[in-house]
Amino acid sequence: MTKFMNTRFRLTKNQKGMTLIELMAVVVILGILAAVAGAAVTGSFSKSKSGTDAASVRIITDAAQRYVMETNATEAPTLATLVSDGYLSSTPTVQSDSTKAFVISINNGVVSVAIE
Repeated sequence: MTKFMNTRFRLTKNQKGMTLIELMAVVVILGILAAVAGAAVTGSFSKSKSGTDAASVRIITDAAQRYVMETNATEAPTLATLVSDGYLSSTPTVQSDSTKAFVISINNGVVSVAIE
């Protein structure tokens, strides 16, 4: 079997290597693979940013609820207040859209955080 394989892929005197068509086919296949891989990576970045934003909303909500309970506040605190009073270690930013921000509100004693 190996003798057959060796003679099958051995170059003849007239054959010098890959033809231009074969080389172009390889380049096209590599381009398709690169496009598929690029689309997969782009989608995962978007998902990770959305996940980060969801986690930030939960953390800000917990911090704002602790602030309201400990200070008996009736108005929603700002992110700067939560950071300066030690309820958050740093000011979070929206990862999925840099033009938006986290907005804290209190309705009937319930703290909610939205991205607007």
